[in-house]
Amino acid sequence: MEKRKSTIGIGICLMVLGIGVAACAPPKTGLPQGPTAIPTLAPITEIVGQLESTPTQSFAHLSYPARPPSAQSGQGIYDTNCAQCHGADGNGVVPAARNFRDLDYMRGETPASFFTAIAEGRGEMPAFDNTLTSDEIWDSVFYVWRLSTNAETLTQGQQIFNENCASCHGGDGAGLVLGSADFTDPRQTGSLAPRDLYQTITQGLGSMPAWQSRLSQDERWDVIDYLRTFTYDPALAEEVVTVAPQTPTTTLDACDPEQENPLTWEDRTAIEAGQVTYEAQCALCHGQDGSGGLPNTPDFTSGEAQDKLHESPGNFYCAISEGVGAMPSFSNQLSQESHWQVLTYLGSLAP
Repeated sequence: MEKRKSTIGIGICLMVLGIGVAACAPPKTGLPQGPTAIPTLAPITEIVGQLESTPTQSFAHLSYPARPPSAQSGQGIYDTNCAQCHGADGNGVVPAARNFRDLDYMRGETPASFFTAIAEGRGEMPAFDNTLTSDEIWDSVFYVWRLSTNAETLTQGQQIFNENCASCHGGDGAGLVLGSADFTDPRQTGSLAPRDLYQTITQGLGSMPAWQSRLSQDERWDVIDYLRTFTYDPALAEEVVTVAPQTPTTTLDACDPEQENPLTWEDRTAIEAGQVTYEAQCALCHGQDGSGGLPNTPDFTSGEAQDKLHESPGNFYCAISEGVGAMPSFSNQLSQESHWQVLTYLGSLAP
């Protein structure tokens, strides 16, 4: 009996103890107890191992050619290695083969990206770096580039360039004015897409003015196609392409700042001829009315500028002939007579 009482007493004590522990325990919230592991973190050794095992994309070493690439040489290489997929005319004959006559596509690409694609392959296209030399790849690149234009477009682009761009960029595209691009250097132009050049021509860059209001969209694209010919020879066997750098027709003697205007300031014929030349060559920077279009250009409609022009016309002649500051030399673009005609026109802008 005593043993039974003891057992009952022990059970009652355990029950009371259990109730007390339950009362002291924290309420259940559904959240895990203790510190929670952060699954986004991993041991640093594991992360380093993952980085080391991640493959990196390789790029072909761009070995720029010592000679200008030839579209005609590239044509033979293209016919042998590329035409079966891209078509003899470059319009793509198998699925996923690029159409090189698609202007929207071509205007977003660069010669450098084409070089890499040919050398390393792209998609199902095989790599040719073990089949073709670097120069042969460049010939192929510019033949493909040539497929997106034609002889007529290049001739039109040349005319526009000579009339509007050569005074700063040079007739050979090498750049006359400090800061102007050298279009003959593939290292400067190889990574520029036509769209990049179009934006620069349209909006201007640095001291180069915007041409949006001076050239139509088609004229801007024509110039861009022509600019590429400073980097490669675009001539093809079946086409006659008239693309030659502008050469000076007259070599002017060293200017004399003391010389006087051989024309009279009231010569209407000279004034009218000078106005035509001014509007074509000078108005973009100096303003249509001669009041100064860009910073640091003189206001020829002011009395002060007119006094200086009439008192020392030789100084202004030398400025046109030899250039001054950011203004290029026009000795290769304008004859001596044209120099004086422009100055005579400017002298007529007196207030």
